[in-house]
Amino acid sequence: MSSPLLLPADHSRIALMGRTAPLPGGGVRMGFPGIKFCFRYTGPAPALHFRADTPDCCFNLSCNGWEPVVLHLLQGSNRIPLPTGAAGPEGCTVELVRRTEAWQGMADFLGLEMPAGTRLLEAPVWPTRRLLFIGDSITSGEGIDLFPAAASANPRWSNAARSFGMLLGRWLDAQVHLVSYGGRGLTRTWDNRTDQANAPQFFERCLPDDPSPLWNHGHYVPDAIVVCLGTNDFSSSLPDESAFTAAWLKFLARMRAVHAGTPILLAESPIFPDAPEAPDIGKRRLLRRCLEAVAHEYSLAGDNTVQVAPVGHQPGTYLDAHPVAFQHERIALELLPRLRALTGW
Repeated sequence: MSSPLLLPADHSRIALMGRTAPLPGGGVRMGFPGIKFCFRYTGPAPALHFRADTPDCCFNLSCNGWEPVVLHLLQGSNRIPLPTGAAGPEGCTVELVRRTEAWQGMADFLGLEMPAGTRLLEAPVWPTRRLLFIGDSITSGEGIDLFPAAASANPRWSNAARSFGMLLGRWLDAQVHLVSYGGRGLTRTWDNRTDQANAPQFFERCLPDDPSPLWNHGHYVPDAIVVCLGTNDFSSSLPDESAFTAAWLKFLARMRAVHAGTPILLAESPIFPDAPEAPDIGKRRLLRRCLEAVAHEYSLAGDNTVQVAPVGHQPGTYLDAHPVAFQHERIALELLPRLRALTGW
């Protein structure tokens, strides 16, 4: 009896959205959150082949648009027969979305095990519009499903698919790349480290902690970029205002070098309080001054497509400051008119 055929993850009939790195044999490695795979099959249900380097890698799995279930990988090799059942000539459409991010573990999608009689139909086509979101754990959807609040951490609470960026992609019928990493900032991490990859470094990479291979920016040209950074830069102390503004200008210059003319929204941090009497109101005010200074520099040069996007405080829960799903929806609603105005969508 012949062995089932294993179609590699990079097969032309498996649609991929998001930054990945190639593996020998046609598999792909994932570090960033929100990476999406989609395929359509007829015949008996195939089996998914994954590998995870931690027990904390999770995906959403959905079929034919039904509510997704959580796929929690085991550390090591995973063979997962799809519970979707056999599909008739019209086919079943399966979608996988990476919920978790790099610090929770790297995941490899190796491909599909195809039983006798199974075949893939033409790959679904992604929207032509493209959005890029650059940020930290907020952009990644960390803690988004942490409701009701619980005291112990669980990787299943991360859900990039419900993040404000992915919501905006659905509302605007656009592809989305989340280039984000929890705990990282523009110039330093949440624990004041500058020897790890912060946004200017991981912006250039396929995998956020691996300097090789570099990402080819020509592979995904966004129609608009939203940057939500600064929360972690302020964790240990307030940064020097002039130095922090200069770091923003340098990062935007690099974005402009690879995505010339693309509109850029600089979003405030929803974790920072906005009440005038709040003890940490200085964080929001300093970040806002730096973002406005950057946008002003571009406007002086005649470029009005770099704009500051006000984002109100979203308090998370009493145990965790990360915005939960309902609060991500409010963030997306604040950003939506600004994106429509910049893109004409």
